[in-house]
Amino acid sequence: MISENVISDSLYKKLILLANLIFILVWFFSNEGLSFWDDFTYLNFANELNQGNFEIDQNHFTSRIAIIYPTAWVIKYLGINQYTMVVYPLICGLVLLNIFGWLGHRINRWIGVIGALMLVCDYHLITFSNHLFPEMPMALFVFIALMGYYLVLKDEAVPRMAGCLSALALFAAFLTKTTMVLVLPLFLFLLINDRLKRRNGSFWLVFISLSVFFVLLNGFWYMEVKGDFFYRFQNIADNHVATVKTFFDKDSGTILARLTYLPLLGFLRGGFFIPLLIALPAVLKLRKQHFKLDKPESLWPVATLFLFLTFWFMSTSWRYYSPLPTENRHIAFFIPIMVMTAATFWPHQRPFLYLNKRWMSIALICCFLAIPIYAVAKSGRRNFRQEQSLVKEYLVQNTEKQWVITDGLNSYGYPYFYDFKQSEDTYLWFSELNPGELRLAATSEKAFVLLNRAYFNEEYGDSDNYLKMVFDLDELGYELVEKSKRGEAVLYEIKRK
Repeated sequence: MISENVISDSLYKKLILLANLIFILVWFFSNEGLSFWDDFTYLNFANELNQGNFEIDQNHFTSRIAIIYPTAWVIKYLGINQYTMVVYPLICGLVLLNIFGWLGHRINRWIGVIGALMLVCDYHLITFSNHLFPEMPMALFVFIALMGYYLVLKDEAVPRMAGCLSALALFAAFLTKTTMVLVLPLFLFLLINDRLKRRNGSFWLVFISLSVFFVLLNGFWYMEVKGDFFYRFQNIADNHVATVKTFFDKDSGTILARLTYLPLLGFLRGGFFIPLLIALPAVLKLRKQHFKLDKPESLWPVATLFLFLTFWFMSTSWRYYSPLPTENRHIAFFIPIMVMTAATFWPHQRPFLYLNKRWMSIALICCFLAIPIYAVAKSGRRNFRQEQSLVKEYLVQNTEKQWVITDGLNSYGYPYFYDFKQSEDTYLWFSELNPGELRLAATSEKAFVLLNRAYFNEEYGDSDNYLKMVFDLDELGYELVEKSKRGEAVLYEIKRK
């Protein structure tokens, strides 16, 4: 092992500060704007909260108050734009980064150095730090919950205080997204393991007491306001509709594929394989004695293994067997745990000694830094700024009623361009357009087509449906006349031939 003392205390603080600055710069320059997907939904709820119109209802997203309320507080004072809407994920990312820095200062500096490098250079964490999704807050809260227990194993924290911290963090994760249930089998294992070894009793007393209190408090609130203790869970089940990404509605062959090789294919997408690949050796080296957790560092590979097993096999519904979709964003909160697994494992391995060679260290750092550089380089792929300027200039500024035919994402999220103010304009998705609507729009003489292929969804056949719409307009005696083009975003006006 290379001694942590090769990094002086002064140098270590400078490295953590540098990591913070790089994280902020990458967050700023890799910002892609709105995806007009879940991010718009949360932003809309946050705006409704500030306007006094927000209500928790049968849309299960409304129960994710741990992302809605902080976002509402930010935009209340900073306004709404593509940066302010993601200040909260940025804060979560920075807190997570500095927790690694603190752990490195408290336990071993390599934890801070390796953790900071991997967090700053992780593609998923970069993505979710500049998009308004629950994944970054989830990653922070779940990591804090496990960290509390880890500090108890290391005798670095008062067990009761750590139990309080872990319970609060896990409840915050629950208020963010119920996917956190994937971590419950792990905590059950840790509880049973500690009871058998008769240790950490005060931690578990506080943790379980507070967790039960929070669950009851949450349930009784729903009973008082909505009349059902399990209101949130019922909504989740009711909103569990069949899509191309779900599995409860598929045949046994598809379910078998989901339980065997499909997760492996999913791990290869979006850069998820990098933290997994680096953590995997620690998981593969697990032996029976490691599960006793006599060495605190064993917690992290054990946690990684448990989380992947629950993701692989656990159902997300009690009504029928429905494993999670294989999209990696649902398990992005695993990443800090995998990073911690790597950070506590590799400094003790012989290959780590190669980093004594300066050129090897520089080459490794450059390889990692290629990831945020790539994230910044592709940040303009959605043409968000160009599209926003088009819509603002030609549609928002015109107070007359207009028809705008566009893709599904823009037809859903267009109120963002209007600052969430009431508009007379009607937006339609060409993939759901019926002949009557198309004729009505064309004959209005105030109709436009907003084209930005970066937002096309081919699962719904957007490219083919767009061409069909153009053909149908031609049949009606109309054509598309380019009004303005900025980058790859184009605004057409529908004109009679």
